Amino acid sequence: MKLNQIILSKDGVRDCSICGGVGFYLEEIVSGSTSGALILCNCVIEYCYNCQSKGKPPFLTYEESLDKMIPCFCHSARVNLKNIERLIQKSNIPHRYKFKFLNSIDTRQEETDTISLLVAYDWADELVKKWQQTVPGNNSRMKEKKGMYLWGGTGSGKTLLACVILNELIFRYGTNCRYAKINKDFLNALKDTYQKDSDFHGQERFIEEEFTNVDVLVIDDFGVHRESDWVNEKLYDLIDSRYERKKITLLTSNSSLNDWKGKWNGRIFSRLNEMTIPLQLECSDYRLKFS
Repeated sequence: MKLNQIILSKDGVRDCSICGGVGFYLEEIVSGSTSGALILCNCVIEYCYNCQSKGKPPFLTYEESLDKMIPCFCHSARVNLKNIERLIQKSNIPHRYKFKFLNSIDTRQEETDTISLLVAYDWADELVKKWQQTVPGNNSRMKEKKGMYLWGGTGSGKTLLACVILNELIFRYGTNCRYAKINKDFLNALKDTYQKDSDFHGQERFIEEEFTNVDVLVIDDFGVHRESDWVNEKLYDLIDSRYERKKITLLTSNSSLNDWKGKWNGRIFSRLNEMTIPLQLECSDYRLKFS
């Protein structure tokens, strides 16, 4: 994957055949890693040999004519690389889907599989490409931007597509994103705050705010949780809070959105219906093809 296709800033040597001018590149095959790694390009590093900073933080050099410290050649590339690595780490994207982008998705499936995948792919592409689009005469982001409710059978590519969107937004725009499995990463984390011997005791509000405020949230395996009044209340509060703050939410589920109509007086369905686009994926075990 050439990162210059999705990263606009050019902090390396513009005509570099390795990084395309970005200053760093994605090495997809790395020993001991299932996801690859971001590597600072030699076109940047070679400047460090003759620079006062010698490639060490804070990557500044003294400019005598200005009588002050200024960023050395490698500064911007190093800062941008570290920022993306930090956002990826915070996002909690599973290693399997880390550094996967829209062009990682193979849409050349059997004809019966292709239509639903292409429709979902187009919606994902539009969300990513128009993320920072503004309304004419208005400095705010494009109105009526919606998330997605991706549903279908096991292995149909729901989680892959959701994580691809996170990767794209992080690399393109430096967006704060978060991936969470509904039980392990959200509900169980809240329950853990009730345990006196837990490191997270008493931090329920902090966890709820973290999930509420992140710019883009993926809730994976929505619907596999065991229902109770407490669970439904926590889910509704999260979804409603994100709705009120106009945050983008992507959900994956084995169940149709319509299945929520008759649950909890339809309150969760009503909110999700307003803030997401329901998209069914009918691919036959996409994980096997993706592997």
